[in-house]
This record gives sequence, C-alpha cells and structure tokens, in this order.
Amino acid sequence: MRHSYDVLIIGGGVAGASVARELARYDVSVALLERNRGLGMEMTSTNMTLVCQGGDALTFRPGTLHAELNVKSIPLWPGFAEELGVPFKRIGGLGLIRDKADYKRFLKMYSRAFKSSLKPDAPYYIPEGSFKPLEFLDKRRLRDLEPEINPSIQGALYDPNLAVTDPAELTRALAENARANGVDFFLGYEVKQVEKTPEGFRLEAGGEVFETRYVVNAAGIEADRVAELVPGARDFSYVPVKGVLVDLDEEASTVLRHHVYLLQRPLEPHVKAAVPLLDGRLRLGIYLEYTYRSDREAGREAVDHDLRVIEEIAPGRDYRRHISRVIVGVMPLTNAETGWHDFIVDIPDHVPGWVNIVLGPAGVSAAPMLGRRVAELLAYSGLSLEPRRGFNPRARRGVEA
Repeated sequence: MRHSYDVLIIGGGVAGASVARELARYDVSVALLERNRGLGMEMTSTNMTLVCQGGDALTFRPGTLHAELNVKSIPLWPGFAEELGVPFKRIGGLGLIRDKADYKRFLKMYSRAFKSSLKPDAPYYIPEGSFKPLEFLDKRRLRDLEPEINPSIQGALYDPNLAVTDPAELTRALAENARANGVDFFLGYEVKQVEKTPEGFRLEAGGEVFETRYVVNAAGIEADRVAELVPGARDFSYVPVKGVLVDLDEEASTVLRHHVYLLQRPLEPHVKAAVPLLDGRLRLGIYLEYTYRSDREAGREAVDHDLRVIEEIAPGRDYRRHISRVIVGVMPLTNAETGWHDFIVDIPDHVPGWVNIVLGPAGVSAAPMLGRRVAELLAYSGLSLEPRRGFNPRARRGVEA
C-alpha cells in the first residue's frame, strides 16, 4: 500500500508524540511511524518521571537548547498537563547538604538560578510568579519535612517547584489528542529504507510505502541509525548510556515525601536520587554506564548502588526486601567528552526538509516547547502552517496497532 503525507514523524516516544500533537493544530497531513506495537515503550518509560520546574532547570548550562526548551516550558506545564488530562504533581526537591563542600556548590546553584530567571534581561527570563523561590533549610526544618532523613545531613536546598508526571501517560495523551485531530498512527512499522526524491522522501516501513515532503526523525536512541539512511542527514553524534533504576514498593515508599538527592562527589559517575512516584512507589537511581545500546542487563552492582542511595539518605530499613521492580533504559548523551549534554533539534545543512531530534536527559520536561520548535523549523523549510479550523486541544481518540 502507498501513503502520502505532508509530514512523517519517525518514533512514538514523548518527542514524536509532542510533535504530532503540535502539528495537529495546522492544516497539514501528518502520520507517525513507530516500530513497537505501543507508544512510549523505550526511553520515555525508563526515567525518573521528573518535570524540571525550578532550580534544576534554571541552572542548566546557559546558551544550550537543553536549557532554553526546559526553561521556556516552565510556565507552560500546568496548563499543558491540565489540557491533556495528565498528572502534574509538585512534590518539591531537596538537595541534601552533608558538609561545607556541598553547601558551596548549592550556593552557586542557588545564585545562578536567580540570575538566570528573575532579571528581565536574562536570556531565558520567566515571568515572576511562574515558580516559588528556592531556600536553604537548616537541620531542624529539613527534619520537619523529612523525619526519616539521615541524622548526619546538615541541611538542604529546598526547591518547592519540582514536579513529577507519568511520561507514558503523557505520551498516550499527546498521541490520542493528535489522533483525534487528524494525525494517523502506524504502530509496528519499522523504517527500513529512506530515499531522497525531488518532492521530498520515500520511506519503506511495515511492508508499505510512504511518500512525504518532510520527515521528523524522533527515533530516540536509534535516531543516528535512522539518519544514516539518508546521505548527509546524520550530522550529529552521541554515546549510548545505560541507566538502571530500582522501584521500591508502597510500604517502603513512605520513607520520603519529596524528590531527594545528593551531589556527586569527584570521580562518582552515578546519580544519587530518590523520587516518590505517582503510583505510590519510590524510584531510586541512577546507576549509569557507557555501553552498547543493546545492553539491557541490570547487574548486581547497579542494583546495589541504587539501594545504597536510599540507605545513605534514610538508613534503618531493609530496603532489599521491598524491591518492586528493576528498570533498565538506554539514552543518548551528547558532548560526552566535555561532560555536559545538549539537545539536538535541527535540520542538516545538506538535507532540507529533514529534522533530527535527540533529547536524552530532561527530555520529558521540554515537551511543551519541543513541538513548537519543530513546527518553526518546518515552517522555515517551506511548510505552510495554516491553523486548522476545529482543532480541539482536549479531544482524545485511541491509538492502536
């Protein structure tokens, strides 16, 4: 069978679904191809579920797309979640202070957050009132918020803005709203071949042929391999990083009420954090390892690390017997040699009409702005974006294989 669309999106994670929902606002024909039989089954469903809303987003490296999309998403998130009918719960974050070294690093974070957010001439100025100020807590106030915290902890930097969502549910909601507004979905359709044509592109997926003027490559950890199907489309690189997370059951999850984390010491490669999930469990992590993208094994060392995180934060329980599940995800990390990550949302110089998306860490948080950025790039490439009459931002229609 042969299909024809103005825009084809490759990848049904939160990135692809965000773009599909945004393009549904316009009078263009759009389809999304996903190789799995469901949506959001890979990176989208294997993360800490956090929505960067305060100090965490405001201290991202200035001048990066990673910072821009996340910071500009901050005031959009409450309305975005309400419109789609997905959870958005502010649980607050506590950066634990063990000693003077931690305090100095948090003080720098605190100062940098306010410089980049409250001054009108800041690069990513956010209207005042979009978030509450961060504050330092002494030991007594910290214990009031978290009674079971390790007595050796001296205080914390408190961020009341940090929130959690359900990334998989968010992806479904975005896709179902896009479907209700005219976007077609093809699940179980892996792209095998892409040919550049005078009119645009010709793709083969699921044994069928798709012709399109524009392609949005949102294939997650496979984005590089998809881009390699078209000469000149891959003008980026990243390394796969495996992350291992551990979920504790509801009985053990009562130990914490907030997102709690410890700063990494020099030469410590792994994240030390615990997050209360919306379903009542507690998520621990993250054991990180550069590896092959096909490596989905959770070794004993990784699980032990995650358990040591909660034992250091709130000691005194046998957490091992409360393990509910172990989660393994693989994400792309750009600029690994310099130690800082940035998003890729761009058109290759030699392949107009093709947009590459690589998100990685904090990708869910950027969802409200991501679709807008891609729509701008497509318009820049010549796609006419006339608003669709009758677009319903709340409608839902099931997406099935």
